[in-house]
Amino acid sequence: MKIGKISIYGFAILCSVVFLYPLFFNLISSFKDNEGIYNEILAMPSKWRFENFAAAFESAKIHISIINSLIYATFGTLLALILGLLASYPLARFKFKLNTPLYLYYTLGLMIPVFSMLIPISRIVTAVNGFNNYFVMIILYAVFELPLTIFLITGYMKDLPKELDESAIMDGCGPYRLLFQILAPLTMPAISTAGILAFFSIYNDLVWNVLFITDHDMYNISMGLLTFVGKMGTSDMGPMFASIFITIIPTIIVYLFFQEKIEKGLGSGSVKG
Repeated sequence: MKIGKISIYGFAILCSVVFLYPLFFNLISSFKDNEGIYNEILAMPSKWRFENFAAAFESAKIHISIINSLIYATFGTLLALILGLLASYPLARFKFKLNTPLYLYYTLGLMIPVFSMLIPISRIVTAVNGFNNYFVMIILYAVFELPLTIFLITGYMKDLPKELDESAIMDGCGPYRLLFQILAPLTMPAISTAGILAFFSIYNDLVWNVLFITDHDMYNISMGLLTFVGKMGTSDMGPMFASIFITIIPTIIVYLFFQEKIEKGLGSGSVKG
């Protein structure tokens, strides 16, 4: 038994080192110059270059990219959750002929590669003159997060007792009140999980930003870093690592804030059914 525990803890420590080392390397590299980055991989900086972070804000305008990513991710996630909740309610709580086909139709989006839809989506966005448009981008992001959102929320909501609906209806509760005041709070673990997955997916998107955003002031973090690296090349790696580390901070904060709800949602989903 003791050997088994030592093996488990040893494997856990190894995994932690493997996953945390890139973050550690990024952090210490953001305070180094090129020579320190290439020649002192594991060493702490011999001279702390705080000016790398100043360059990240001045040259890369990384703060603008972070704000744009937060706008896309926040509003895109909210819209996806609202639409996903409204779609999941009839799929999970009502029985009708098209119930299963509709559910399969929505979740089929999980199996379709994004790259197979680049041309048709580009034609649609061009037709509505949607380039460099926050509203169009938010709609686009929300739509592509819907399949996973509906899949998670519907699966969780199906297992809630049907007696809840009957009791609420007998007390004069309408469908919208039933959904938003009774079912939605009980489905919050699945909603939180779907929301955080959608948020991270939108926050780190590159494909749609490359296609539909040409205004530098509307770049998200992926496009901001891509253009900054392309402009700087390998001439000064310190500001690049500083920019990358700054962009990671919001995702760490969001994850730590919602960590308990995410784990509860994943754990609850694993035992339902």
